[in-house]
Amino acid sequence: MKLSVLCLALIISTSAKAEAPEPSSTLRAIAAADARDRDGPPSTLDAPKIAPRDAERRRLVKEIMSRGEVRAAEDFFNAALIFQHGETPDDFRLAYALVTIASAMTPDRIGPKAAACSAWDRLLVSLGRPQWYGTQFIPSKVPGKFELAPVDETAVTDEERKSRGVPILQESRENAARFN
Repeated sequence: MKLSVLCLALIISTSAKAEAPEPSSTLRAIAAADARDRDGPPSTLDAPKIAPRDAERRRLVKEIMSRGEVRAAEDFFNAALIFQHGETPDDFRLAYALVTIASAMTPDRIGPKAAACSAWDRLLVSLGRPQWYGTQFIPSKVPGKFELAPVDETAVTDEERKSRGVPILQESRENAARFN
């Protein structure tokens, strides 16, 4: 399924009703399974074991989106989480688009704003560019260890980071040590 078809499904689903729709229990369950696969520090993640489950979750969410069943802010947020754990820049672009919609639907909630920062950073890192917010960590030269991916420190300020619910850069640097 092409990205443009998914975008069309999003447009149709967001214009379906003016009243707040009930969140999808299916998307909630898919997101919970994704979170269970990532329980614990990143250094303990078994990526080869999780990758096929991630791919299946993306397939399921694409089906749900193609049926126009992503309607509530929580649905957009949960779908974004699944694509945030994708493999390609297109996955990360879609995650960013979905979480941006969730954020616009619930401007008073900080979670979608923080998730948008994370999706944006993941996209930049996947393209070989420095991240802006300091949310992404990469394997270090020491096997089994992680470090903060390069950051463009001129892109956003620590005040902007705080307002979006992500750690300031110094905290992100300290978090890298805790991941190991």
